[in-house]
This record gives sequence, C-alpha cells and structure tokens, in this order.
Amino acid sequence: MLQLLRKKAQSTFIQIIVVIIALVFIFWGVGSNLSGDRQAALVINGEEISFQDFQKAYDRAYQRFSDQFGGNMSKDLAESLGIKQQVINQLIQTSLLRQGAAQMGIYVSAEEVRTAIEGMVQFQENGVFNMDRYKLILTNIRTAPTKFEKSMRTDKLAEVGSREIRNFASIATDSEIKEIYSQLNEKVEVEFISFAPTDFENQVSISDEALATWFDTVKESYKTAPQIKLTYLTFTNENVATKIEIDAAQIENYYKKNPLLFTQASERKVAHILFTAGPDDSKQLHAEKRNKAEEILALAKNGSVFSELAQKYSEGPSKTSGGELGFFAQGQMVPAFDKAVFSMDKGAISDVVKTQFGYHIIFLEDIKPATKHSLADSTQQISTMLQKKAAESLTFQLANSAYESIISKGGLEQYLASTPDADLLTSSLFNKDNAPAGLKNDPIFLEKAFELKKGEFSSLIKGATGYAIFLVDEVKDPEIPALDSIKDLLVDDFKIAASKKLAKKHAEDALKSLIDGKVLVDLAAEKGYSAKSSGLLGRNSKNTDTDFPPSLLENAFLLSAKAPLPQEIAQAGGSYYVYSFNNRLTPEMPKDSAEVDKYRASLLNFKQQQLISSWLRNQEAQATIVRQQSL
Repeated sequence: MLQLLRKKAQSTFIQIIVVIIALVFIFWGVGSNLSGDRQAALVINGEEISFQDFQKAYDRAYQRFSDQFGGNMSKDLAESLGIKQQVINQLIQTSLLRQGAAQMGIYVSAEEVRTAIEGMVQFQENGVFNMDRYKLILTNIRTAPTKFEKSMRTDKLAEVGSREIRNFASIATDSEIKEIYSQLNEKVEVEFISFAPTDFENQVSISDEALATWFDTVKESYKTAPQIKLTYLTFTNENVATKIEIDAAQIENYYKKNPLLFTQASERKVAHILFTAGPDDSKQLHAEKRNKAEEILALAKNGSVFSELAQKYSEGPSKTSGGELGFFAQGQMVPAFDKAVFSMDKGAISDVVKTQFGYHIIFLEDIKPATKHSLADSTQQISTMLQKKAAESLTFQLANSAYESIISKGGLEQYLASTPDADLLTSSLFNKDNAPAGLKNDPIFLEKAFELKKGEFSSLIKGATGYAIFLVDEVKDPEIPALDSIKDLLVDDFKIAASKKLAKKHAEDALKSLIDGKVLVDLAAEKGYSAKSSGLLGRNSKNTDTDFPPSLLENAFLLSAKAPLPQEIAQAGGSYYVYSFNNRLTPEMPKDSAEVDKYRASLLNFKQQQLISSWLRNQEAQATIVRQQSL
C-alpha cells in the first residue's frame, strides 16, 4: 500500500485525498467534540472544546499567518501577534453561534447536509456528485460517512445561525445610501503652515554647559552594548556537508525516485483584456461589462491587434503593457482563468471568461513545453542536497562527541591536549553587532552566548546553522561613555533635538494665536511663515499636488466653519503642522447612479457585521466560559 502511494504521490487521486484531509480538519476544528476526547480546553455554557480541537484550530491559524510571512514565522512572533487568543475567541464565538441557532429553533436537515456535500467539487466527477468517489475518499481517510455528515451538520448550524442573525438587518434606505455617498465623496480644503525642524537649525546655539546638561538627561540612551570574549567550538552543517562523499549510485537512485523535482512544468505566455466587475457589484454593471467584453472580443477575432485593444480598452493593471501577463505554470492563476488558458492552442483567443475580477479576453501567445533536466545536469544539485541531509545527523554526532569528551576530560584545555587538531576558536571582546562571522550568521548562537556569565561553560547549543560550545572568558557590562569621547555625535544629536523643540514651540504659539482670533494667512505674513492651501481633498485622496500630509486628512474632515481649528498641533514626517478649515464640498448622489446597488450592498454588509458583533458581545457577556489554565 505504501509503495502504491509513493508511486501515485503526484496523481489526481492522491491530491484529492490530501485536499479532503485538509477539508475534514477544517470542519472538525470547531469544537463539536466528535473525537470523544473529554478533556476540555474550553467549556462554553457546558459545551466542551477539546485540546485536540483547539490545537487543530491553532495550527490552521498559525499556518495562515506563516504563509503571509513567506512560510517562515517563529513561534515567538506568533505569540506576539496574539494568535492563540484569536483562536480562543473564534472557538468561543462559533460555539455561541451554534447554541444561539439551537435556541432559535434552527435545525440543519439531512437534505441541507446532503446538498452541501454534493456541491463539494472533491466528490464530483465531470461536475456531478459521485457516490462511489465520496465513499472511496472517506474510506481512504478512515472516516465513516455518518461521522463526516454529523460534523458537517454541527458546523452548518453555526453558519446558518450567523446568517439568520444577519438577516435581521435587511434594509438600507435611500436616505442612508445618499448620506453614505456624500460622506465618502465629500472633499475638504484647509490652509496650513508646516514647521520643519531643519528650518530652525540656524537658531540653535550650543555651549559646553548646555551640552553637558542635556547629556545628563539622555545619557542612558548612549550606553554601550554589552560585550563578551569567548573560547568556543562550532560544528556547522555546511562545513560537515563538504566532507561527506556522495557516490554516483546514490545520486542516480535519488534522481529516479524523485522525477518531478527535475521536471520543469509546461508554461503558457498570455495577454488579456479585463473588464472589472466584482462580486459586490450590481447585476446591471456585470451585464454592461460582459456586453462590452463581447464587443471587444469580436474586434479581436476579426483581426484587430490584441495589444492595441488591451491598451485602449482593458481596465486591468497590465493595460499599459498591452495586457501582457508573461509565462506561468498551471495552477498559478484563479481556476476559471487557469482552466481556459490550459485548454487553448497557441495563437488562440478565448471566449469571454468570467472570474471574481471581472470579464477576460485571453490571447495565448506562446507555449513552453515541459522539460526534464538530465541526470548529468542534476548531479551537482542532488549531491549538494544529499550532503546537507546527511550532515544534519553527522553534525550532531560530532558536536555531541566533542562535548562529552570535554566534560569527561575536565575542560577545554584538557580536551585540546588530547585533540590537538580541534578547531578551537578565541575571540576578542565583541558585541552582537560586530560578532565573529560564524556567530553573527546564527542569531541563536549569539543569543545563547550573551546569556552566559564570566567563566561559565555552556551546554551543547543547537543553532540555526549547527551546534556550538562556549566558554565565556570575559564580560564587559554596558557603560555610559564620557562626554568628550562622543562629543561630535552629541553635538549633532543636540542640534536635532533642539531644532525639534523650537519647531514644536513655534507651532504651538501659532495655534494659540489662531485660537485667539488671528487669521492663518495674516499670521503667516506677520511671522514670515509660508501659508499653503491643501486644495480640495477626498478622504482617500492621493493628490500629489499638495504638501498637506495624508495622515492628517482624517482630522481635517472633523473641522467645520463653526469649529475651524484642531485642539492641538499635528505631527507628520518629522514636521509640525497648524491648519485651519477653509472649504467643504459635499456632493449629492446622481439620480439613477450605477453605484446605488454597490453602496446598498456595502451598507447592508456593514449593518450585518455590526449586528452579529453586538449579538456575540452580548452572548459572551452572559455566557459561562471556563478556560483551562494551561491555555
């Protein structure tokens, strides 16, 4: 059986099994307690969520976050992002939704479960549910249909409960839509003065007395970094790997057993014309975009130059390059687009293809066939890979043997006497920023070394690159340097700090004058400042013709003719700002606007989100929730 799985590891059958395994984990990770594991991580109003279910939910959440970081996220970072608490909150809320649905008398029927399962593409053949396929897949993941369907019903209950609660918010009035339109599309104009610290540098005077007084207040920030001096041994996987010999038979065997690693998949080069229409857009907009796509498709198939049509009509970001998307392999695009491309012949133009982005016309420019690298071309790659793999265990053996020898012989000196060829290294005093290369390249080595005290001998330390053994010869604690030794640096820092202080003081004085009744342009003329107008700016304005910082726009929209000034000065990009309301433009939504449906859908979605959030907060406040102390 294992041999069969190995042979078919890349087959559609095995891939479907993997997908379904992931699917089952998704459906079973919400606390339905089907596992029979009675130890509870959480208990919500008597409903238990096992540690097994919690761990599954946590692993999925961790993987999602890790993927966003390129698949490389440490557990410490995960902890700092609060992933565990997010998972706990999610499990509690899902449980409350199930309980709320049951209290409302909601029941998920067998017919609803059957419909949901029949709609899952994993159980279909040629777009139709296949019972034999369904049973076969569940058999291969060792799950009885009754158990799978029970888990589906349990999770469907929370989904239906959420939908029913949301449905209580079902109306968005025309007046609300108009108000939302006005708020989102209104523009505001302010007059402002900026106070940049660099404008006040020439007003800063520096005396030795002032410098000494200032240094006394900030000297802790100039402390030197801790330093250590080490005698140490390192055993890196890279060094050990170079000493491992891989024979031709091993290389050939690996090549034969892993053919897909040395195969370059077929790729397609395409260009496209896109007419954007998203899931939240109106049916009218979708109809308009599809009709437009059909018109341009006719031009493309009647001999018009595709790149010119793309530059003229496409609404996608590739418009400027004639719709070019370059080469890509199967599976890299959204399913509908991918399916169309890989069913076309070279030089063909597709019919209109709909995706979640809108309506596409696709031109297949070129096909790069699949290629397989020869054994000769792959020999060095395979050899290096096998060396690294073998080195992982061998490096530990060498390092552990050395460590045990040091312990048994009574210390590094005795070990060196009996092992004169040992690569024992000695450093000078260093901090983390100027550590020896072999240590600086491994943050774990550095971290562990700086945790040791003078004269302390480390355990065998596993780092990112291998193993290390440290003896700390000397430790130099952080210290505050003498003023004279860093005077040039202090002078520069003092000038920056004093300039900021002056800029802030001028801004505060200016705002006080405006509050006392001065007009901003008059104040600027009187003091020699430069007054500017922001021009009319929208809430999401990216107007490059204004110097007014985008980060201050939200506060600018809070101003009005009756309250033209902010309560305090603002800071952006290192400068300080004082500004005053000048004008506001509030447009009305045009009659029969095509955006009405879009705004209505967005407003309804917002109301429903607010409603479900409020309902969950209320339910959670009244619930009896017990959380295991170990969580």
